[in-house]
Amino acid sequence: MSEAVRQLEPKALWNFFSDLNAVPRVSKKEEEVIQFMMDFGKGLGLDTIKDHIGNVIIKKPATVGLEHKQTFVLQSHLDMVHQKNGDTIFDFATRGIKMIVDGD
Repeated sequence: MSEAVRQLEPKALWNFFSDLNAVPRVSKKEEEVIQFMMDFGKGLGLDTIKDHIGNVIIKKPATVGLEHKQTFVLQSHLDMVHQKNGDTIFDFATRGIKMIVDGD
């Protein structure tokens, strides 16, 4: 992992993104990234569950005083559909994505 990525601001975001990208997550082989997200949610003390098909649901309560506001939902895939150049040797099932910083 490029240390330059971890120095980007805001550091908390880029460090989490770096950690996530280090986890292999080929379609139909999401166990490791599911566990990563389960640990993330639980590590923050949030209600974190995995349903019967592997969806990870992390619930964060509203900020005090804003409980009356509408619920906000973020959704994303945990797996990735990978592509590489024909002459590149890379096993997406066992290796994470190597991130680099190229310029500003």
